[in-house]
Amino acid sequence: MFENQTFSSRYFNGVSAVPEEGTVLIHGQTLDFVSEEIAHKLNLFQFSEFSLTHNGCKLTLMPDELKESPVLEIICSKTDAKKLESLWIQSKKNQSHGHVFYYSIREMNPLVLGAFAIIIVGIIGFFYFKGLELVTNFIPVSMDQSLGESVQLKMDAQFQECNTKATEKFFSDALKKVVPKGSPHKFKVSVIGSTIPNAFALSNGKIYFFSGLLNDAKSQEEVIGVLAHEIAHVEKRHHMRNLVKAGGTSLAISLVVGPGLGNMEFLETITELGSTILVLKFSRDFETEADETSIEYLRNQNLSPSGLLTFFKRMQELEKENTESEENPSNKKAKDDPGVTKSFTDFLSTHPATEERMKNLESLIKSGKKGSIKKVVSDKTWKEVQSVCLDFKNSDSK
Repeated sequence: MFENQTFSSRYFNGVSAVPEEGTVLIHGQTLDFVSEEIAHKLNLFQFSEFSLTHNGCKLTLMPDELKESPVLEIICSKTDAKKLESLWIQSKKNQSHGHVFYYSIREMNPLVLGAFAIIIVGIIGFFYFKGLELVTNFIPVSMDQSLGESVQLKMDAQFQECNTKATEKFFSDALKKVVPKGSPHKFKVSVIGSTIPNAFALSNGKIYFFSGLLNDAKSQEEVIGVLAHEIAHVEKRHHMRNLVKAGGTSLAISLVVGPGLGNMEFLETITELGSTILVLKFSRDFETEADETSIEYLRNQNLSPSGLLTFFKRMQELEKENTESEENPSNKKAKDDPGVTKSFTDFLSTHPATEERMKNLESLIKSGKKGSIKKVVSDKTWKEVQSVCLDFKNSDSK
């Protein structure tokens, strides 16, 4: 408590940029500012904001959304500034029960506050995102198709397709076997001339295979496994669920953080970080769900489920080679603790780490029937599929 303590002070009236130089007498929660020309008697609870400065503290009289607010600057030690801030917070708490809650949070240690924020965001976010999952059930599948068609127009304009009779037969026969009965989607596969060993699906059922994946594939079942995975993404409506999730997350952040939390930037940062981690977690869950669903599709048609696992093993080898070639030998810190680095990047990745996915797939394959069918076309047609787009390998786009 301050008992008739005087400090050098400056008062900005909100109109003139030139402050009034004077002194402020603090007694309890009363502040008496006096200069050669003016005198103000103020109470701590009248100030809407309090902030620490390098040479004391600054008290803002009222919110300045409409006009510049009068400001009182007090020159004092950090200890006195902290003491005055505690008095100001206590005066604000005495105004209402709502103020008690808000300013109690403000008094908390930043680390404790951060941990508390992460826990609260995690709990609320979990049930919030679960609720968003239900929202997708009320969105018609026709919306998925419209969304996919709009993206497809851009894809077809950017990339060059190099489909052949062999690829059309292979994917047509594979789709007939893998696509579940009663599916509301019309699936079609196109091959893009690119060395990248990848594939992806649009929400309308259009699936793109990069020729690099077909050229490097070791067997038909490997490509069929990847195809089943992409079909699962569409059947489980992952595109729309991700869109709903992203929109819901954006709305939640704008409602919680958008209006601003005073000068509590730390809490805002923690809130956004927690929300981001939750978003990434659900994206990884979609990938796992697609893996598990694809195995189910393959088993239902007595197709071998081992192809997807083989594909991931090759991707792991490719990832390892790329990592070794890109490593900077002079950067010793990056090699000091590779386990820690890997765990962190695995956690923040929107896809499960290849090793994690392989373990999950191995467990699924061992726990059910193997499937005896490993081919959908003849060896002659398959060789033609493997050689597709070789003329386009050096041209990844139009």
